[in-house]
Amino acid sequence: MKVQVKLIATYRDLLPPECRGRMELEVAEGTTAVDLLTQLGVPVEESVVLVDGRTPEPDQSLKEGASVCAFSATAGG
Repeated sequence: MKVQVKLIATYRDLLPPECRGRMELEVAEGTTAVDLLTQLGVPVEESVVLVDGRTPEPDQSLKEGASVCAFSATAGG
């Protein structure tokens, strides 16, 4: 299934430069946001993670078309 990933601030560097911090990925059924972000090298324990604009439950599986967003909990603006 396909999901959207958006990485903000310094996490943008974890995706290819041409993606500009966002990309669509194919993931297996049962994949969680933590599974996905860990595979991308995101330090999940130090991050704010959102799925469709909300904080997901730790074991919440992603659904087709879900939007996963992550940024450092210490990022300022």
